[in-house]
Amino acid sequence: MTSFLLNFSVKLYYELILKASYNMSNKINIVFLGTPDFACQFLEKLNQNSDFQVLAVITQEDKPFGRKKELKSPPIKELAQKLQIPVYQPEKLNKDIKLINWLKSQNPDFLVVIAYGQILSQEVLDIPKISAINVHGSILPKYRGASPIEQSLLNGDLKTGLSIMEMVKKMDAGDIYQILEQEIDPEDNNITLRQKLSKLGSEKLPNILMNIAQNKIPKKAQIESEATYCQKIEKLDGFINPSLETASQIFNKYRAYYSWPGIFIKVKEKNLKLLNIKKSGKSILSVKFQIDKNQLFLGCKEGALEILELQLEGKNKQKTENFLSGNKNLFI
Repeated sequence: MTSFLLNFSVKLYYELILKASYNMSNKINIVFLGTPDFACQFLEKLNQNSDFQVLAVITQEDKPFGRKKELKSPPIKELAQKLQIPVYQPEKLNKDIKLINWLKSQNPDFLVVIAYGQILSQEVLDIPKISAINVHGSILPKYRGASPIEQSLLNGDLKTGLSIMEMVKKMDAGDIYQILEQEIDPEDNNITLRQKLSKLGSEKLPNILMNIAQNKIPKKAQIESEATYCQKIEKLDGFINPSLETASQIFNKYRAYYSWPGIFIKVKEKNLKLLNIKKSGKSILSVKFQIDKNQLFLGCKEGALEILELQLEGKNKQKTENFLSGNKNLFI
């Protein structure tokens, strides 16, 4: 009896070793969901890593772009095609039964969702064997929602980060696996900060996913009472009112909306875009534009801004010196 138990134990031990070896030798299968440039570096790093197999990329549909309204592919689609990864572009993933059934048949270990742009149903979230993982651009529960990177800049935060979280049906409310912190430089805008966060997250994500797969990272619930939210950005969010906003607030708005929608002000019933600005120590006693030789300043509720480049509605962008040569009457 003792000999039988010993032989059985040895056999079980070697079976477990073989099973572990098999699991470690097989690739971790991923379906990647993303759309903008921000997601591209993550896809590249996962595709380059020999531990992972990206089965497919799901992204938004091609959208009309520019004055000619020509269809433009999402950046992640262009990258996936370059990497020879199958791409799917459902109008609404939750209602695409054929694609959902295909995903179920692939039995992926993870769904990795990075700025995809659609809310996923519970049926889709339940597809992966291990988890549906989202990389969110803030230190959750702060700044749940559509524009966390812009919100951190609007608020003048000195630090932000990425939350690698398990997805649940409620938006950005899932348990956190890991938080990666990133300092914000005073001159960072939404482009430079996105680039920093994308580099940081893409370098760390493969190892985090491996640790999740091996049950090496415990999940931590968010503190619901500390949750804050940010909304989708609209074009009118770029409007500034220096009589109500300080120079610092407007400068933070400029940083947050640098790529889109930008910031603009009404001058004699025309929209004037402020394309390049900086905070100034110049003393301006009233809320108005002030010309000093070839320089243009804007007095605010508190403090002042120097305008370095601007664009009048319907015209080309210009450096301030060139703009003032033909448009000084706008500020008189």
